[in-house]
Amino acid sequence: MNTELRNTMLNTIDRFVSPNAEILSIKDFDLAYGTSAVELKRHEILLRNDIHDWSINLISKKASLIERRTLNYLNDQSANVPFSFTLNMTSNSREYLCMQDVDYETDYNNLDIELLQKNEQAALADIHAFNFKKYYKLKWLPLLDSEYIQSVLNEKWGPNWNNAKSDPDFISHFGDLIPEIDKTADHIVKDMDKVLKDESSHTLIHNDLHPGNTLVYKNRKVYFIDWEEAHYGSLYFDVALRYRAFSQAENYRILLNSRGINLSEDKFKLNYTITSRYLGLRYMSWFLSKWKDDKIMLDELNKYINMTVS
Repeated sequence: MNTELRNTMLNTIDRFVSPNAEILSIKDFDLAYGTSAVELKRHEILLRNDIHDWSINLISKKASLIERRTLNYLNDQSANVPFSFTLNMTSNSREYLCMQDVDYETDYNNLDIELLQKNEQAALADIHAFNFKKYYKLKWLPLLDSEYIQSVLNEKWGPNWNNAKSDPDFISHFGDLIPEIDKTADHIVKDMDKVLKDESSHTLIHNDLHPGNTLVYKNRKVYFIDWEEAHYGSLYFDVALRYRAFSQAENYRILLNSRGINLSEDKFKLNYTITSRYLGLRYMSWFLSKWKDDKIMLDELNKYINMTVS
């Protein structure tokens, strides 16, 4: 372990675990790379203080400045995010971030799904409401605007989509939907412009809130991880991706209203639907070249195609 990572880890333990703990041993394990292709490691750490020995797990990664600042900012709000520490809060380059391993003590075979769904919505609503219309405090975050939408379509979705449309197997499976998807793509930037300019929904957003970025902590709380894509923009980007059943999204709207973000039912449904179509395009791009690998990939592609044409 290099000196920078070890110092980051020592500071994390001192601040969030125990200021008097002695590290007896550290075992490192490589984790699968995320979509940003950033190396992740899990560290099993044996600690000792005057009373007893015990073990904890921590995660390390080379994180972007946006993620480092966002996690620090949200930790100060006591939001449902992992505790974290970095030695560098200014460099635009990737720097070590050491953080809580959220779910290593979670029994995923014994979950109260209804309770967790309720707790998750409350935790996300707290983040959206606390940072609602606070761009004056969040100017260090990138704005989610039409230029961002266009870049996603041109750089991520477009090349994969054009390749898929020339694949005989793809045409055989999805040919009937190709014209409808093309039609959605032709209009989505203009349609999304209405959502982007709706300041009644502007707040700090995760912007990549798929299931893999929500983890269960000790079977009761849900924590949000991986803030690489955090932006200041419309909360519909989080809601439409996380709550695929509109009944769930409507429950979330009601919860937001109780926290002072008043969104009318008709406007909410329209913006939710438009954003769902855009997100379908954005996320199908990950599976357009992998859907033949196994059924899980095919199911994911079907899910995002259905979002696009809904």
